Amino acid sequence: MVRQRPLFSLLVVVTLILGVAIGTIISGRVTATEQAPIQLTIPDPVQLSNGFGQIAAQIGPAVVNITTEGRVRASAGSDPFGLFDFFGGTPDTTPDEGRQIASQGSGFIVDQAGYILTNNHVVEDADKITVQLQDDTEFDAEVIGTDVETDLAVIKIDAGHPLPFAKMGNSDAATLGDWVLALGSPFGFEQTLTAGIISAISRNVPGGAAFQRFIQTDAAINPGNSGGPLVNMAGEVIGVNSAIISNTRSFAGLGFAMPSNTAIMVYNQLVTDGRVTRGSIGIQYSGNPDPALIRAFGLEHGVVVNFVVPDGPAEAAGFEQGDVITGIANQPVTDGDALLEIVAAQRVGDTVPITVHRQGEALTLPVTIADRATLFPEQAGNVRPNRGIPSEPTRLGLRVREIPRQMLSLPGGSDLKGVMVDSVEPDSIAAEGGLGRGMVISQIVAGRDRYSIESVEDFRRAEDRLESGQTVAFMVMIRTQSGQFQSQFLPMTIP
Repeated sequence: MVRQRPLFSLLVVVTLILGVAIGTIISGRVTATEQAPIQLTIPDPVQLSNGFGQIAAQIGPAVVNITTEGRVRASAGSDPFGLFDFFGGTPDTTPDEGRQIASQGSGFIVDQAGYILTNNHVVEDADKITVQLQDDTEFDAEVIGTDVETDLAVIKIDAGHPLPFAKMGNSDAATLGDWVLALGSPFGFEQTLTAGIISAISRNVPGGAAFQRFIQTDAAINPGNSGGPLVNMAGEVIGVNSAIISNTRSFAGLGFAMPSNTAIMVYNQLVTDGRVTRGSIGIQYSGNPDPALIRAFGLEHGVVVNFVVPDGPAEAAGFEQGDVITGIANQPVTDGDALLEIVAAQRVGDTVPITVHRQGEALTLPVTIADRATLFPEQAGNVRPNRGIPSEPTRLGLRVREIPRQMLSLPGGSDLKGVMVDSVEPDSIAAEGGLGRGMVISQIVAGRDRYSIESVEDFRRAEDRLESGQTVAFMVMIRTQSGQFQSQFLPMTIP
C-alpha cells in the first residue's frame, strides 16, 4: 500500500498536466460556434422597387423624347470595325412632306431654361428636331453645339416657362455593382424605365473614339434610348446612354453610357463657346502598348512616339520618332490613356514641359499646346469622319465602302487605294477566306487577270467577272499592332 502511493501521486500529476495541455489547445482553437456568423444583407424587394418608382417620378419629367426629320443615313452610326453600335432609333422610311424620319432618341433637361443633353448621333444631319415632354407637349429645338469625340450634343427648346431638370451626379463616385436606372424611349416607347447594375467602369470598347471611356451597365438599353439618362439610386444622372454591343442591334446585356463628369465638361464648353476645345501636341502613338515594348527602351512606363506630325508642336519642340514620353507638367505618363487625358486638358497656347527619354537620356522639351481639331481635323472637334455609304452585301458575303478619311490620315494611309471591308457575314466565303472588317481590298487576282480596285464600282465590276469554281486571290492591306499597313494575299474559291 505504501509502495502504491508514489505511483498514485505520479498518475495524478500526469493527469493534471494532460488536462492543462488539452485545455490550452481547446482554448486557443476557434470553433464554429465561437466565430461570428457572416451576415449577408439582401435588399428588401418591396423597398427596392419603391425606390425605383420614387426615382422615376423624380427624374421622369426631365426626360424627353426626340424626333428628327432629315436625311436618312444608311447604317446610321454603325461602326465599321466592330459590333459597337451607336443608335438613334429605328429609321422610318415613310415620306413625310418630302422628308424622312431619321431617328427617334432620348434626352434630358439639365437647365430650367430648356437646355437638353443628348447624343450627337441622335440629332446630326437633322433638318428639324422635335422635343416631346412627359406631358406630351412638343417644341421645336435648336442645336447649341455637338461634340463628335464624345458623341454628345446640347439642344435647346423655348417652353416659355421654367422646366423641370435632372440633377447631375459625380460619375467618379460610381462603383462596380451599384444599382442604376436607364430612362428613355426605346423603339419609340416614351418614359420607359429599366434597371440594372454597373458592370464595368472606364470601359474602352471596339470602335470607340479616343475620349469615349464608358460606364458599362446591364440595364436594358435599346435603339431610342440614346441620349437618355443613366441614374443612380440618389436620383442623380451619372451617365448619358449612348451605345450597345450586340449582333442584333437590340439589348444583349452590354450597354454603355458616357460618364456625367465628361458630359458636364462638354456641356459647359458647348453652351459657352459652341464647340469643345482639346489640346494636342501633334504625335501619334500606340494607346496601351505591350509592357515589353517599354522595357525594350529600358524604362518601366511611358508612351513611345510612333509618328511626329509635320509642322506640329512636337516637331517644333524637337520630338523624334522613338522618343518615350514619361511625364507632362510634372504628371507621370503611365500609358496612352493618361497621355491623352493630360494633354487634352491643357489650354491651347500654353507651353508645358514634357519629359522624354531618348537613347537612355532624359530630356525636357517645352511644347506649346495646339488645338486638336486643327492638327487632326478628321478625328477631333466637331467634324464627323466621312465613313461613306456601304454597298449592299455581295455574293461573297461582305459589304465594302470607300476608305474613310480618318484611315487615310494615319501614317502610311495616304498611299492606300481600294475599298474597305465594312462587314462580313458569318459562314460566308469571305469569312472562310479570312476577310475581316477594316481590311482594304486593293486588287483581285484571277489567273492572268488582275483587277485593280479603287472604288466600290470597281469592286462590283470585278466581282461580276469572277466565275463559279474559280480560285482567286484578294490583295488586302491590314493595319498591324505597330500602326503600319501590311499587304497580304488571301485565296478563296468563288461559289
